[in-house]
Amino acid sequence: MAAGASYQSFDIPLELETVDLSGILGDSYRNVVTDGLPVVRPGRAEVDSMLGGRGRDTIVAALPPVMGECTHERLAAFAVLAGCPVSCFPVLVAAVQAVARDEFNLLAVQTTTGNVAVVVLVSGPRTPAMGLHAGSNGLGPGPRANVTIGRALRLALMNVGGAVPGLLDVSCLGWPGKLSFCAAEHTAASPWPPCHLERGFRADATVVTVAAAYGFIETADAVSTKAEPLLSNLSEMMAAARVSGSRGSQVLVLLTPQHAHTLAQGGLARREVQAYLHERIFALDRRVDAATGKAVRVTSTPEDVLLVVTGGNGGKSAFVPLWSSSRAVSVAVS
Repeated sequence: MAAGASYQSFDIPLELETVDLSGILGDSYRNVVTDGLPVVRPGRAEVDSMLGGRGRDTIVAALPPVMGECTHERLAAFAVLAGCPVSCFPVLVAAVQAVARDEFNLLAVQTTTGNVAVVVLVSGPRTPAMGLHAGSNGLGPGPRANVTIGRALRLALMNVGGAVPGLLDVSCLGWPGKLSFCAAEHTAASPWPPCHLERGFRADATVVTVAAAYGFIETADAVSTKAEPLLSNLSEMMAAARVSGSRGSQVLVLLTPQHAHTLAQGGLARREVQAYLHERIFALDRRVDAATGKAVRVTSTPEDVLLVVTGGNGGKSAFVPLWSSSRAVSVAVS
């Protein structure tokens, strides 16, 4: 590097693909930024079908950082762009309402240099009818509803919220989770009641929970047949929780049915697993804040360990670190 040169000189601007939606959404949406993948160009009929009778101009939420008003019509257009099935639009509406809540801290999520993605978790009896896939490869390619819900949300965050990559979205690296990160609870394969019950909702509700994730770490154990060694092995692999670096964070654990049933057959309820992991993560780290001399706990309470059963056959669960500047938010699908 030449003397006096700045690393900023090597920050190559993104070349962003756009699509003209002015015929539907007006001149302010003449150049809508896409996510780099091909899109479905929406027409009036497609948008109206997605709306399903909802008021076009009804504001779902104002989205930071530019506080753009996300109306039903705008969100429907992004859903069509993303290829979202009509049956999933209510989930998308609830997800937008959830990310706009103060405790989610969307302003920081949208503008941080960190590599933060919005994860959408859907739980409840309506998920199969909506086409959401809770089995094998639910976070991978194939499940149209899962992929397009996350994708449509990202298009809204970019174009209504203003977090355009390279402009207000200044994530240093980004990661594929920012394209789409949507999972459904595998209620039929879970040994425990649905996860939204512990978040204060009725069992018959369908609920969207959003969280700010900055990674995905496989926690593999295909041999343990007892609860205690399985929990010990899984928690050892969760050492990456320490990178969140501050008190009061949350963590997300995606348990495959095999692991969940091993724990349940060992007599453990969901809350007992949460309590174990809460204490074990702390015991693995034992970090002390140099300024205060107090112990740093990644999670403040067992409830900060968000536990969702999802996925297919096999002994490979996942740990998803959550950003400490944001809190998970749940909203019922109407």
